[in-house]
Amino acid sequence: MSQAYSEFRKLMNLGKYSEAARYAEREQLDGSGQNVFWLTQQAVALIRSSEYESALKVSEEALAMDGANPYAVIASADALFGLDRPDEALNYYKDTLKFDRLSQRSQRGVLECLSKLKNWQEMLLNISTWEMAEQDKYRYRVKALAALGRHDEAIEECNKWLQLQPHNYNALWELTELEIRRDGLDSVVGKMGKMARIPSLPPIYKEIYASLCRKAGRPDEAIKAYSKIEAGGANLRIQQKTAFTLAKTGREREAIPMLEELLRAEPGNKYLRSSFEAACGRIGETEGAINFYNRLLGLFPEERSLYGRIKRLNARLEKMQ
Repeated sequence: MSQAYSEFRKLMNLGKYSEAARYAEREQLDGSGQNVFWLTQQAVALIRSSEYESALKVSEEALAMDGANPYAVIASADALFGLDRPDEALNYYKDTLKFDRLSQRSQRGVLECLSKLKNWQEMLLNISTWEMAEQDKYRYRVKALAALGRHDEAIEECNKWLQLQPHNYNALWELTELEIRRDGLDSVVGKMGKMARIPSLPPIYKEIYASLCRKAGRPDEAIKAYSKIEAGGANLRIQQKTAFTLAKTGREREAIPMLEELLRAEPGNKYLRSSFEAACGRIGETEGAINFYNRLLGLFPEERSLYGRIKRLNARLEKMQ
């Protein structure tokens, strides 16, 4: 592994995707003879930072140099999928299925596109014929069966999935949603509440119970459940859910400091930013949101998307005045 690529991977592993994209661009422009490689890496970093238009442009530039490069093809597929163009992305993913090193990623891409296109029968056909990890088969089969209204079969598949991977996060969520459709929300809230109180079970049961309480209009119980999870150790995802719950139930002044702290850890998180801006707007603190974003830019000058956020908030503030 070259020193340049090691540095690029370091930036990616740190979540500094925009910085990694600029690093790859510099490496590509220095004329080292690895233009397609670095264009592809730049596209990957741009995709991770949700800059899909730019990623597609870069990956297409790589394809113009080497139309058979599978990494450029799959980068184009990922960018198209991010742009909500699954019909186009699907063809690119299918083109890379034949490459062993990319087959699992390509399979997931094909199945995600088919899911977006609601082509459930083709999903089921592919799952039945491809060599895939069992947990991946269960995941996509459950999704397709549920969408087709075959809920009992989907629940059976979920239970098999949980036998293979006990307490699996995604399997438990899927099973919960299916049971709500079958038994109703109140019934499942009661069931999950009992499971959440079993000390030997992992925190995911408390998390699901808290989310169900939110859905059932019981935010205080949700926050109490989230607090119990937090008592077992800091958890950014749970902190985020707690902040969202507070923000949506009239407790914005409690939520905003939490959202600010979370944004210091994840300045590029679009869900945190949307919740933060909405909460500030509801209590007339749009100017405070702008000031916070300016301070955040001082800490993370590479997070260029904040400039757009500040511009939109300033425009909103001008309309209010």
